[in-house]
Amino acid sequence: MKYLCNICLWLTTLSGFSQEKVCKEFRTGVFKYSNPNYAEWTVKRFDSIQIETSNKTGIEIHSSIEWNTDCDYILTCQKVTDAKYQNIIGKAFQIFIVETSNKSYRCISKKNEVQLQDLELTMIKINEL
Repeated sequence: MKYLCNICLWLTTLSGFSQEKVCKEFRTGVFKYSNPNYAEWTVKRFDSIQIETSNKTGIEIHSSIEWNTDCDYILTCQKVTDAKYQNIIGKAFQIFIVETSNKSYRCISKKNEVQLQDLELTMIKINEL
């Protein structure tokens, strides 16, 4: 009996440490990057549209979002307000949310013809829309 109680206690303790990803919470909102290299950018995301704005230059990147699952989406660039970035129009970025917390998520943007290696990012939700 003592052995059975110890196992139950151990299993209960372990289950307390597991966290379920709640990706739906991040389909909409206003976000910022935790990485200081991208600190100038603000991201506004609606369910199927995302607009990234540089707070320094005013450049905007408009993208469509296609959700494959709650934690996997494709971001396709539709419009850029600066002519020197026109080469990314029509390019798709596959994003996988790998971890969530209360107000942030960690994701991996898979390499493609524009982005030559996988990029790991943490996005912080700063506002609801």
